[in-house]
Amino acid sequence: MRSTCLSFVMVLILAGCAGSKVTDKLEEEYQTKTGVEGEKVGLKDDKIMIQKRIYLEEQLAVLNSEVEDLQHTIYGKSKTDPGGIWDALRRCRTRLADPRVGGDGNPPAMEKWEEIGKPDSAFEHTVRDDKNVIAVTEEALNDRITRLSKAKNILSTKYDGFKDKLDTCEHKYQTALVQHGLNPNDTKANGEWVQGPNGYKVWRMKRGATKDPEELMRRKVKRENEE
Repeated sequence: MRSTCLSFVMVLILAGCAGSKVTDKLEEEYQTKTGVEGEKVGLKDDKIMIQKRIYLEEQLAVLNSEVEDLQHTIYGKSKTDPGGIWDALRRCRTRLADPRVGGDGNPPAMEKWEEIGKPDSAFEHTVRDDKNVIAVTEEALNDRITRLSKAKNILSTKYDGFKDKLDTCEHKYQTALVQHGLNPNDTKANGEWVQGPNGYKVWRMKRGATKDPEELMRRKVKRENEE
């Protein structure tokens, strides 16, 4: 069962764990609900305040999940196995630099791959009774919340930046294809929904997606011959 000391009170500022007398006083002063779960409105020091109780372990779990999702969406799994928007931008720049679509063969340098929000752990080593050496790290609870909140803000900004760069790169690539007589639609998979077994419709692929300029040219020639 959760202890009261695992929650904090947000009254424009974050307060730490309070004693039982302070908690009782706050509960007496804040009786009117705002309609938002966990929030109450009351008068304190001649000011109308909003009090909200949040369990720290829940806030930490949400923050940690949001940071991990943003990290994976932007950068992928790891530096040795990158993915996400970062890798999509790298591949787009490589295609755009292809001499066959007007590039100079030298894609611009990529932004540094980063792992945001990971703490610089300072280990303290100790020997247990079973003679095994273990490493222990410590981090203040408020420090972790602050670190994760800052990481979330940084990652959110980086997501917007990388998304804009990727959209711009894709637009330039589509334009380069048109300028060289290629059809951007040929880079996409082509197919149709057909009747499948047991009355279900299934997708039948007619032509796979490609980014290869030579394959795009072959498709262009084939289409022109069919016309």
